This record gives sequence, structure tokens and C-alpha cells, in this order.
Amino acid sequence: MMANILSEIVDRKREIVARLRADPATRDFRDRGLAARANATPHALLRALVGMPRCPESFRESAQRADPTFKIIAEFKRRSPSAGTIRSNLSATDVATRYERGGACAISVLTDEQYFGGSILDLAAIRAITALPLLRKDFIIDEIQIYEAAAAGADAVLLIAAALNDDALAKLRATTEEELGLDALVEVHTSEELRRAVSAGAKLIGVNNRDLRTFRTSLETSERLIAEAPRDQIMISESGLQNPKSLCHLRTLGFRGFLIGEALIRARDPETALRDFIAGATTDPSNQIQIKICGVTNADDARACVDLGADMIGFNFYPASPRYVEPTIVRGIVDTLSAGTSAVGVFVDAEPAEIRKVAQIAGVRCVQLHGHVTPESCSELGREFRVIRALSTDERFQAEQTAAFSHCDVLIDSYHPELRGGTGRTCDWSAARAALGYTRFLILSGGLDADNVSRAIAAVMPHAVDVCSGVESAPGVKDHLALEQFISAVRTASPTANASLSRI
Repeated sequence: MMANILSEIVDRKREIVARLRADPATRDFRDRGLAARANATPHALLRALVGMPRCPESFRESAQRADPTFKIIAEFKRRSPSAGTIRSNLSATDVATRYERGGACAISVLTDEQYFGGSILDLAAIRAITALPLLRKDFIIDEIQIYEAAAAGADAVLLIAAALNDDALAKLRATTEEELGLDALVEVHTSEELRRAVSAGAKLIGVNNRDLRTFRTSLETSERLIAEAPRDQIMISESGLQNPKSLCHLRTLGFRGFLIGEALIRARDPETALRDFIAGATTDPSNQIQIKICGVTNADDARACVDLGADMIGFNFYPASPRYVEPTIVRGIVDTLSAGTSAVGVFVDAEPAEIRKVAQIAGVRCVQLHGHVTPESCSELGREFRVIRALSTDERFQAEQTAAFSHCDVLIDSYHPELRGGTGRTCDWSAARAALGYTRFLILSGGLDADNVSRAIAAVMPHAVDVCSGVESAPGVKDHLALEQFISAVRTASPTANASLSRI
């Protein structure tokens, strides 16, 4: 992949715009766009996001009202430069129908053909079967593309700050919102782009957690930029949203909506996946501990974990482990997981390049790192993955050392001179409790089972618990009854002290 795929795409768009401008059949796009908007509801996307009534009302007054529902813009796309072909056996109208039934507040339609396999015809076809607001998601660099979107039935267009200079951004936003009554979702990825979007008059700002120059993804982008945004701005988080917990976390920071595509398209049933996202995000997570089942080696055990309500499933990529599983096998499992379940790749003393290679093959977006891993390596990998740094409570352990990994989740495990996970030994719970004050998200591991997990939760008050050998009949073979008993024990525990702790 090119170092800057965005530049390549924009260059291609200039050629397409030049052809549109030269085609006699497109000369009336403006008139057609204005005609299509004559009787359309103005600013339908903004209204859907803030709960604004259809009758006129002050934008600021509506924007300040709290809307308890989770607003998800569900995206239809066939492929992307980073993921390749995502799903090719569903039609645009079929997916849109499922999204509407699943509770989407709006639908985003990728209309770029060369890089995303889309078409403006997809948007027009979806317009014919739904009244939900439609966002044309493309690389807009010219007014003719906005008129084309309006004529096809769009309610909003995406304007990417990184692809436009200040004058173009302001001009295209004005054409979109003031001339046509559409909404402009102005997409940013950096602090500078956020400032430019605000200066251009953007009302809706989307924070893309994926850097369009490199296609690396990190939710830290949303966490950072929401703190810099004006308080009355309508902020949308885009890309890399893999489970309801991430939505809950970002909602508490101030995001009003979420744009989700790949996690829904990859799901066996996009409608069910979307319902799971909304239901999982709507449920108050403040008193619910997350559950990670580690050492999964086969699809049957993974399916049992999902069905019983596990939040994370760990796959061991350490060749010396009896629970080692081939990355290609994991990919087949990951592709069947529901949107609310996170796949975690477990590595021991692996180089960053090897971690990236294996993670890409396996399709995991979260990596758990054991062994000699520096804070700098964790920070570097954190630009692409959710990182869990594993630390063991041996005689050298000091709770303060977890502060060096403040941008990671931290897993506290028991010490074993040879094994990495699945030791059957409990860790030092008092040391784990002390580490809680130095990390944003603590996962308790080591020798947990259905009999002791409630006591462990009471002693440590972790954000999540991790189990491996405690739910096995043999290394790498999960006992489904033990799984059910363990998960039930966690869910009935009472981690009330966690209510004030930060969560993701």
C-alpha cells in the first residue's frame, strides 16, 4: 500500500471530476440537485443525530438537549484499501433494509468505485426503499459531486478536511448546507484539521479513527480530539468501533453519534449485529465487568463464548504454548464473531513487524503483549491496535510500573517461569488492586474459575477478568459448562466500586 493512499485517491477523483465537467449529460446536475431538494426535509442527518423535531427550532437549543438513544450511522461498503473485499454477497438495498430494521438513525453509502467498490447508483437504489437520512461518503473535491449527490437523493455528504484546503472546505460546506439544505459531515483526524473544520463553520464533525494517509486505526484519536472540540459541536466517531463498550466510553466523553461499517458488514446478519450494538451500548455498563476467555483454539469453543456473553476472546500466537493456534484458523473464526465480541491476539516477545503480520492474517484488532515489551513499542502499536500489556506479579513487581503503560490496558497475571497464560495459579490480588490506580483499564487474570472469581472481583475491583485453564477440560479445549458457570459467577458479582472508574 502506498505511504499516502489519500493523495492517490484524490488524484484519481480529479480525473473523474474533469470527465464529469466535460460530459454534456452532467451540465444540469445543479438544477437536478436543487429540484430534488425542493420538497426534501432540510438537514435531516443533523435532526436525526440530535433528536431535532421536523418543525423549525434553534440548532443550538436542539444540540444541547440530551438524547438517551445511541445514534448509529450504519455504513454500506463492499471493500476498502485496508481490508480488501469485506462482503460481496449482499445487495445495497438488502443491507439498507436490514439497517433500518436494526435501528440505524441514518445510512452511509460508499460511492467511490475504484477503491471501495461503490457507486452513486447504490445511493439512488437505497433512496428508493428507505426514508432514513442518507450520507454520501466519498472523496468530495468539487461542487458537481455535491449536486450529483443531491440529485441521487442524499441528505448529507462527507467533506474530508485532509483532502481540501481552507477555501475549498468553506466553499463546499456552504454549497452543501446553505444552498442545498444538506448536511456536511466534516471529517478530521488531527487537531489542526479540527480547528480548520470549526473555522469553516462545520456543525457536524466526524473524527476518523483511521488515518486516511496510512489506514492505521486507533480510538485514541477520538479520545484526544473530543477534548479539543467546542462543547456545542455535534461530534461523530468513525471507524474502528468494534463493540458496544467502545461506544459507551466515547459517549461519556461527549460523542453524539457513531459511524460503523466494517463490523456490521462482516457480521453474519447486519441487522442482528446492529441491534446487538445498540442494545449493548444502551445497557448501562458501569456495574458490569467485562469477560475475556483466553486460549480459544476452535470455532465451537469461540461460538460458545459468544453465545454465553463473553466480551473478548483470546487466541494464543506463541508457538511454544499448548494453546497455539494458526492465524489462518483464527481468521475463519473472527469472521463469524458478532460485532460485540473483541478478538485478542496473544504474543510473547514478538517484534512489532511480526505482530502486525500475524494480526493482519488473523483479523484481530487487539493485541496482548507478554514478555519484554517496552512502553515505546506499546505506544507505537497503539496507533494501530488496542494494546493489552500483560504484567506478572513476581517478586520484582511494583504497582507503580504499570504507569509506564498508561496508554494501554494492563493485564495482571500470575508469575510462572515457563508458561505465558493458563498457569492455574492466582496472582497477588493485593498487588493487582494497587496497580488499579495507575492504569486506565485493568484486567485481572491468573488461576480464576467459577469458585474464586467473585472473591477476586471483591478484592481487586478490576474492569475485566480473564480466564483460561479455569474453564478447560484439557489445554486448549473449553468445558462449556465451566464457561457458563464462570460467566454466571462474574455477572452476579457486585463490582459497585467500579462505578466511578474509567471504562472503555
